Amino acid sequence: MDRRDFIKKLGVGVAAASVLSPAFVFADESAERGNSVSSMPDLEADVIVVGAGASGIPAAIAAARAGAKVILLEQDMTPGGAPVNMYVSMLCGGPRVGIYREMAQTLDAEYTLSGAPKPDFGPDGANGKNHWYLPSSFMLVVSRMIAAEKNIRLLCGARVCGLVLSEKGSRNTVRGVKIDRMGATQTIRARVTVDATGTGEIGWRAGAPVLYGRDGRAAFGERIGAELPDDKVQRCTWMYVSQRLRPDAVLPWSRLKSRGLVEDDLNTWVREQHVERRAGIYLHWGATTVCEDTRDPVAIAQAQRNCLKTLLPDARTLHEAGFQMHLAPKLGIRESRRIRGEYVLTANDMRDGNYPDDTIAYTSYGLDAWGENIPKDQRATKPHGIPYRCLVPLGVEGLLMAGKSISGTHLAASGYRVQPVVASIGQAAGTAAALAAGRRCRVRDVDIRALRASLDKQGLFIQKQE
Repeated sequence: MDRRDFIKKLGVGVAAASVLSPAFVFADESAERGNSVSSMPDLEADVIVVGAGASGIPAAIAAARAGAKVILLEQDMTPGGAPVNMYVSMLCGGPRVGIYREMAQTLDAEYTLSGAPKPDFGPDGANGKNHWYLPSSFMLVVSRMIAAEKNIRLLCGARVCGLVLSEKGSRNTVRGVKIDRMGATQTIRARVTVDATGTGEIGWRAGAPVLYGRDGRAAFGERIGAELPDDKVQRCTWMYVSQRLRPDAVLPWSRLKSRGLVEDDLNTWVREQHVERRAGIYLHWGATTVCEDTRDPVAIAQAQRNCLKTLLPDARTLHEAGFQMHLAPKLGIRESRRIRGEYVLTANDMRDGNYPDDTIAYTSYGLDAWGENIPKDQRATKPHGIPYRCLVPLGVEGLLMAGKSISGTHLAASGYRVQPVVASIGQAAGTAAALAAGRRCRVRDVDIRALRASLDKQGLFIQKQE
């Protein structure tokens, strides 16, 4: 089936047609369903990327640019992930390199809140100031980037409901996925699948060992953190944007219960003395709560209810002051499953500044475990590498992990979960997936020198390793 027949069969989303190419394909509501799936033919690709978010989009683009035919799956109706559906829309952390840098440069050039590019934004957007953008701006930019890649087919409203697995020896091999197409099931096959869900769902379904919660120091020899293991994960936050509706409206900062908010181009949290700047629009870390189990939709719903109890008084306060609250569609979840791989990254690696030979990304963001009182001197990390082995799940072939579900401890995950870092990890995963598919080798047998050379050429290693 060629591209034109594929699009005629599945239907093309017409929303935002001026921005999106025919690669932007929605799940077809007109397909025959009932109990039959005969109307949903199997699809094939070189690489499947599950999750069109901060890690999955770079993974898909990198694989496509390397020549692989890619199917990118997103369960939401639009791509973008956390910046779009959780309002995590401030550039935070680094390094901002590769495909993430391309996105940041477009955001600055076309979608600043002031309406004009920042004169000091710099090549990586790290000019020491807070920069955030409307969630819809992220969606517009990444949609355009995806549509520009002829080797990518994006399917939205497509939730994975099963895997195509084969058993050989002691490992399961992922041969593809099954998606729920609004009541019908469709099978998609590929040589390599990338799990960029942020929840580790594909790795878990494939039978890889799962890490969840705090590990306890003894598990991986960490020098800091919880003494004993438990199921506690980082707290969840429900973010929102407040926007002035009346010309004379002044932000009621002193009357807000939750005062964690930023305005664009102010290198600090907003405080009462900043209100007179009258920015008119702010990004809020609205309400933070414990979730008993971020793998459980029932527990997530309860966490949302807890947040709403905090948010509703602030919503009334803002409305009375002449502001409107735009609440994110989803609760922000910082931590879920971590899939154990051939190496487990630890806080020791980060604090010691380790650079393994198979480093495919690097950062020095620091340990940022929300809800835990880690002393400041223990949170700091040195520039360090993230090894490819963390992307290769134990006991599974044909699958690579990307984003915050890679193999690391609870504390380590708090340092690599931010978007520039997971974007670099995703770009590396997509490049490796294309190499494995093109050379018909196992993902664990990818030539690390060739992979690193490709990533270097793509600009992932442009900052000096200190």
